[in-house]
Amino acid sequence: MKDFRILFVGLFLLLISCAKRTGVSSLQVVEYSDDFISMDITGNVPEYTAIYQLLFRGIPNSNQTSPVISTSEEEVWRKNPAYFEEFFNKNRYKTFIISSFKNDKYSSRVSVNLKALEADLEHHSIIRKFGY
Repeated sequence: MKDFRILFVGLFLLLISCAKRTGVSSLQVVEYSDDFISMDITGNVPEYTAIYQLLFRGIPNSNQTSPVISTSEEEVWRKNPAYFEEFFNKNRYKTFIISSFKNDKYSSRVSVNLKALEADLEHHSIIRKFGY
């Protein structure tokens, strides 16, 4: 009976260690300036995660600790459905990615052009230009 328990626990641990990683993302800032930010992102859609975090959550330990869009996510989506439909669902957000490459099996490095992203949001009246 003791051998059966050891075998069961061993098989259980083996199954857990071989399990696929989930789509949950983690993000670590590598480098940033006023013009760009580079992040290492673990997850299924690193470019989407980078842009989404910048727009609606902010990036800790960077110059973008506050979200680019300061109003509530639901409100800004409701007021600008056509913009966000094209931006996210038609992959327009990828035009603001400077570079994106795999670091290893699970992690990617993504660099985002902050100036171009902010200029586009200002042009489409999603955010207002600072000081106006």
